[in-house]
Amino acid sequence: MLLRHGEFLGREISRIRVPGFVVTFRHSGSGRKDEKPHCHGNPNLLLTLDRGYWSEADGFDESNPSQLFYTPAGTCHRDSMVRLGGRYLSISIDDRVVENSACDLRYPVALERPLAARIAHGMALRNAREDLSTLFVEDACLVLVGELNRRARTPRPHWLKQIVELCNGRFKELPSISDIGATIGIHPVHVSRVFRSHYGMPLSKYIVSVRIERAAAALRTGTLSVAAIAAETGFSDQSHLCKSFKSVMGVTPREYKTIFA
Repeated sequence: MLLRHGEFLGREISRIRVPGFVVTFRHSGSGRKDEKPHCHGNPNLLLTLDRGYWSEADGFDESNPSQLFYTPAGTCHRDSMVRLGGRYLSISIDDRVVENSACDLRYPVALERPLAARIAHGMALRNAREDLSTLFVEDACLVLVGELNRRARTPRPHWLKQIVELCNGRFKELPSISDIGATIGIHPVHVSRVFRSHYGMPLSKYIVSVRIERAAAALRTGTLSVAAIAAETGFSDQSHLCKSFKSVMGVTPREYKTIFA
C-alpha cells in the first residue's frame, strides 16, 4: 500500500497544511496491528503520544513512549498500536525539502536531539489546546528538518548510542556522568564534550529532558498522581518536577494532563 503526501493510517483528528509540509494528528486505535506492509510516497516524521506504538521500520525503539522518528519515502513497514489510544503527530515532508538538503536522508533514524523533541511536543500541545497557527507550524517544521540535517551530517561515535540507552533505561536513578563514562569506558570529560557537540546541550540537561518526556508520557496516558510521577521519573519531589516541567513545556504538569485527558 502506497500512501500519498499527507496520508497516514488511523483516524485523522486535525490537519494543517503549510508550504512544504502537511501536519496531522491521528488516533491509530487500540489493538491495531497491520497485516500488510505499507510505505509513504513522501518522507515523514512521526511523534508517538501514547505507549504501545510499534513499527518494524529499522531503528524504531518501542521502549521510548515519545519517540520522534524519521522515515524516508518508499520505506515499506508495518506498524501496530497494541495498547492505549494510539495518538500520534505526523509530518509529511515535500520531496523537494529533502532533495534540497545536502545531507543523506535515505535511511530511517530516531531524531533524539532535544530541541527537535521539544518542538514536536510543542506542536502536539498547541494542537490539543486548539492554539496552532500556520506560521508556528511552518517555522517548527523547518526547525525539525534543520535538526534532522544536523543529525544526518555528523558522524557519531558508537558509544553515544550507549549513553542514550543508559539515559532512557534507568528512570528513578539515572547515572552520573562519571558513572556513564565508567560504564562505556570513556573519560567523562570526553563524554561531556562530545555529547554536547552532537546533541546541542549538556548531558546533564539531556538527562533532565528524558525525565520530563517520561513524565509527560505518564501524564498523557496514566492514572498516577503528579507526586507519584515525580517519584517514578527521578525528580526529588513534586515541586522539582513542576518547576522543571513548566520550564520546558510551558505549562504545569496538571495543566498538561488536563489538556491531553
